[in-house]
Amino acid sequence: MWSEKLIELTRTKACSGSMMKKSNGKFGMIKSRGSDGIKIVAVELKDFMPVPTDKVIASYKNIDEMISDGWVID
Repeated sequence: MWSEKLIELTRTKACSGSMMKKSNGKFGMIKSRGSDGIKIVAVELKDFMPVPTDKVIASYKNIDEMISDGWVID
């Protein structure tokens, strides 16, 4: 799956606005990461740039749960 280096980078650097990729090829962006958990929203391309939407595609209690489900920083 993902390298330990990429997993550690995700643990330390993933924050609101971070582009994310999932092991199944999906992409998303972290909308929020805080004490209430992590929300990842869908993105759409506008002028070749990924822009977050309001559609929540994944929610997690913490970063380890998100990583276990296959998400890492892109």
